[in-house]
Amino acid sequence: MKMFALRAVFFIIILGCASKFNPVSNTFINSEESYYTVWSSPIRGGGSGYSIYVVLDPKLDLNSKQIEIQGIYFKEKYSALKYQKPGLFQGFIKNTASNNTLEMEGDFRNQTAKEAVAEDIPFKLVGQEAVIVYKAKNALKYVKIKLHKKESLETPM
Repeated sequence: MKMFALRAVFFIIILGCASKFNPVSNTFINSEESYYTVWSSPIRGGGSGYSIYVVLDPKLDLNSKQIEIQGIYFKEKYSALKYQKPGLFQGFIKNTASNNTLEMEGDFRNQTAKEAVAEDIPFKLVGQEAVIVYKAKNALKYVKIKLHKKESLETPM
């Protein structure tokens, strides 16, 4: 009996932890038109990253549904989503730079860039999957979608 009670408590704890970040079904994001582009700075050390564009259903009125778009998890990183125009939100994710700089102090030393703080995201994302975070009536909710890669127009300098 004691073992049964211990197993029941363990099971309840696991269920409580597992339900914390369960994504809800997509009801308002147009995942066919939502996409990301890869960007790279033409300046050495300028970095690279992703521009993310989230397209909403044109019939949706965020104010009447009391929905506030917060941000997005993509490629093991988080970005806030900013309002661009009705039905379009945009976010930016910058990749960590692996630049090494040389400084002179008597002789040359190799200085490495600051250590990046590893972000602990609560989701397992594979490939082009993303999770959008939003508030609906003051409760945080999550929607998992798949973004499409759109090639950006690059111009030589």
